[in-house]
Amino acid sequence: MRIAICDDEARETENLARMIEQYAFDRDVELTCDRYTDGRALLGQDKYDLYFLDYRMDGMDGIEVAKALKERFSHAVTICYLTNYDAAAAEIINQGIHADGFLKKPLDARQLADKLDQFYRLSFFHRFELKKGKRFQTVYTQDILYAEADDKQVILHMWSGNETFHYLLRDLEALLPQGLFFRVQRSYLVNLQYVDSYDAKSVRLVNGDELPLKAKDFQQAYHRYMFLLNR
Repeated sequence: MRIAICDDEARETENLARMIEQYAFDRDVELTCDRYTDGRALLGQDKYDLYFLDYRMDGMDGIEVAKALKERFSHAVTICYLTNYDAAAAEIINQGIHADGFLKKPLDARQLADKLDQFYRLSFFHRFELKKGKRFQTVYTQDILYAEADDKQVILHMWSGNETFHYLLRDLEALLPQGLFFRVQRSYLVNLQYVDSYDAKSVRLVNGDELPLKAKDFQQAYHRYMFLLNR
């Protein structure tokens, strides 16, 4: 997993990087961690699996950097904000900026480990290969908004556009991480990460697409996902 840290205080970036490297050693997982003290420098790089962004920075602040990242990578980014401001979460949510997590400064190694465990558990970084003709295509769960059954094919509605694969929806569902995707109706499998709102009849995603809701246990599944995300 590739991680980017962006904080205008170099000491903070080094401190977080050391804790992440210790986490990787303790869990025996492969992580690379790059440090940035300027949001503009970060925006010039390829996509990372996870971004730790300082909420308030000189120049571009964390919200501005997050907006630019989501625009560049079609919203398929995972962002955890770093802040010592109690009202930061409410302000970010009120501005309509999706956040996958918050860590309060001064950073605590145990809380960081819990957050990284959470990201792994929710399979934010899951990737798999799907056969397309004679080739195999790598697909990232972050990129999928929802999957739609189309006879003996499945259409993946992704931030980068739609792709069709010769799979039954149930076979695709078996490849996806449990807890992150949910079948809202016989023909639709939704990425819970991108649910904007729902009522008794439909689910609206953050891109504006609205899908029929037939599953009676959707609310329970969504609340379970949100609990795991925010605990």
